[in-house]
Amino acid sequence: MKTVALLSGGIDSTVMAWKLHSEGHTIVPITFLTYRRNPREVEAVKKIAGLISQNPLRIVDMSFLREIVDHPQHVRETIMHAAANLPTVVIPYRNMLFYSAAAHVACLEEANNVAGGHTFEDVVTIPDVGHDFFRQLESLLHRSMPHIQLRILAPLMELRKVDVLRLGFELGAPLDLTWSCWSILDKHCGKCPGCLARKESFKLAGIRDETDYAEG
Repeated sequence: MKTVALLSGGIDSTVMAWKLHSEGHTIVPITFLTYRRNPREVEAVKKIAGLISQNPLRIVDMSFLREIVDHPQHVRETIMHAAANLPTVVIPYRNMLFYSAAAHVACLEEANNVAGGHTFEDVVTIPDVGHDFFRQLESLLHRSMPHIQLRILAPLMELRKVDVLRLGFELGAPLDLTWSCWSILDKHCGKCPGCLARKESFKLAGIRDETDYAEG
């Protein structure tokens, strides 16, 4: 079974790919370049993809895509008023665009599925994630191409991030190669929100953090 896997360079998507690979999926890695995409994440994706797949990594340029914070003020206010808990780093319509592009690649690769590393916490905070959203998107993709039975997989959606980390450790996923930092330093800065969340996740999971931090 062949699966186009959306990789971000972070822990969640890496564990997703390792889980599917352990279940017999042949991984076709894909990642997307957006306006504010951290180049360190892309570097991480390249290393991770090289370990999980013999298929070449697809890097799709979508640098026109911008986060809510980059939109005009009235648009930002409208979006944030409608969804008070929505992070400003969210890209409007991102998953519709990403999964549609991944579905196109799946056709080219004769893949059965496209997959993402969404977790339980993502479902709580982000509207274009969740079983209902993906089933509807899957239905639209099928309506567009009725003769292709493409499935959208989100194998981590019931797991909290700390449990995802434990699963990755059990599967032998290269957690040390993943990137969580908001900076573009040569190593994790150790103090940004991404690094702090990473440290806390390793601590809660009871797993030694092998990350090389600049501080702490």
